[in-house]
Amino acid sequence: MNAAVTKKAGKGATDGVVSEMATYFHVKPGHEQEVAAACQRMVEALKLAPMAATIKTGLRDTRHVLFNNGTELLWATTFETEWAPYIDDAFLTVGFEHFVDWMRHTTEWDTKIAPWIEKSGGLESLTDKTREGFDEHILANMAGMRQILQDGQQKAAAYWNPVSSLTMSQITKADRINTAFQEVLDDPAAEEALQHPALKPLLAQAAS
Repeated sequence: MNAAVTKKAGKGATDGVVSEMATYFHVKPGHEQEVAAACQRMVEALKLAPMAATIKTGLRDTRHVLFNNGTELLWATTFETEWAPYIDDAFLTVGFEHFVDWMRHTTEWDTKIAPWIEKSGGLESLTDKTREGFDEHILANMAGMRQILQDGQQKAAAYWNPVSSLTMSQITKADRINTAFQEVLDDPAAEEALQHPALKPLLAQAAS
């Protein structure tokens, strides 16, 4: 059954502020190790990216899974923004070269992705960030890539995220506040101030 395409999640499902995308590719024969290594390189690039930039894309998590004896590849990711801006920002922020790294080991590369690249002005036009008007060029051509991803996208039969009511900005802010408050609790100089009745609810939360 074909899933309806929505502005929020493409063909995916949504829970709270979070949507999921599961897109399937076919691995070229004998390319199992190469595609696995390329997927890991993309993850390492994401880990090195500034947290603010990652949050801006809407990314919650991402993973690649080889299955069917290495013949197929699942790219699964969850995100907070709408479908089109998420894909656009992912390619701009992460860099199309990191997607090329693993996509070229799939059969979709030859049948769909490489033709789209050629139609969009060639690989250099999509990867050379020093080119004038680079961002505008990427955004003007991303509709084709979004369609390629949707061609292989399948909606989750069921999807639940336990913190779907919170954005990554809220989660990371809460973590920073908790870290700072723990420092205050460990500071002997703050002991007298912490006795104030107004802080009782905060201390109760810290103790729970």
